[in-house]
Amino acid sequence: MKYIYLKEIGDIKQALLGNVIKILDFLPFKLIEDANYPVFAFEPKRNQYYAKKIIEKMVMELPVDCEKLIGITDIDLCTPVLTFVYGEAQLGGKVAVVSMRRLRQSFYSLPEDNALLTKRLAKVIIHELGHCYGLVHCNDTRCAMYLSNNIVSIDNKKGNFCFRCEEFFNKKIRKENHGQK
Repeated sequence: MKYIYLKEIGDIKQALLGNVIKILDFLPFKLIEDANYPVFAFEPKRNQYYAKKIIEKMVMELPVDCEKLIGITDIDLCTPVLTFVYGEAQLGGKVAVVSMRRLRQSFYSLPEDNALLTKRLAKVIIHELGHCYGLVHCNDTRCAMYLSNNIVSIDNKKGNFCFRCEEFFNKKIRKENHGQK
């Protein structure tokens, strides 16, 4: 059996990941702990970490029974052309990384809300996982695959795919798990 691995990058609370896994219980998950921060991906001029560099390293560390690997961290992620990203994935690949930094209420100088953080994190994980299975951005603002460039658009999304994206996702999972076409 193949698993979707969630890799903790840095100091992530186990209870939070446990709650996220409960929301995403339709997929077989395993956890990998990694207390090390990806200093190799740090860009001092931006005080952020390049998501692609983290993904490139994660690709080299795939477990044998891994279908997909999603890194979860609390550091601020960016790309060379975007000031920040909530996550980034290999389109049709095996690896993605997600940041909780801008999903936290405290980032916006608001009181922490762990239940809201859990929902936001689950939505971003589903979005990046969708990319790993080949899904592109959707025009449906309620779909998990809608492009979110602010926290309000994440909050307005449902925690799942629209009908069209769900259909594509299910076909890809069946094909990858059973060799079906």
